[in-house]
Amino acid sequence: LEYYWHRAMHLPRVYRAMHKFHHHYKSPQPWDDLFIHPAESFGYCVILYSPAFCVPSLPVASFLLYMSIMGVCGVLDHCGVKMSWPLGTYDTKFHDVHHEAFNANYAFPFPTMDRLHGTYRAS
Repeated sequence: LEYYWHRAMHLPRVYRAMHKFHHHYKSPQPWDDLFIHPAESFGYCVILYSPAFCVPSLPVASFLLYMSIMGVCGVLDHCGVKMSWPLGTYDTKFHDVHHEAFNANYAFPFPTMDRLHGTYRAS
């Protein structure tokens, strides 16, 4: 869901009204992950927290791990530190390319959805 929400944020009218605020910095800074329009933030929160409500048997530890990964990757993606995980599963440069190109690398934090939809661009 996050991929589609983020891609929708790049539709011209939506981008101008909300998401351009987040893309103010071409070279992201550590807390730019939180530098977003309130309506965009609400959408992301609904998506991020939905597993806790949609999967009744979801273990609390699993949800906390999921939220921790999303939070840490959100900060890493915007802090300028170059870091990657084995086998190309995660790379902070992936989101840097998104801030430079705007029309690629919408997925977060892993590039799987971009690869599936043809919007992946290597750094």
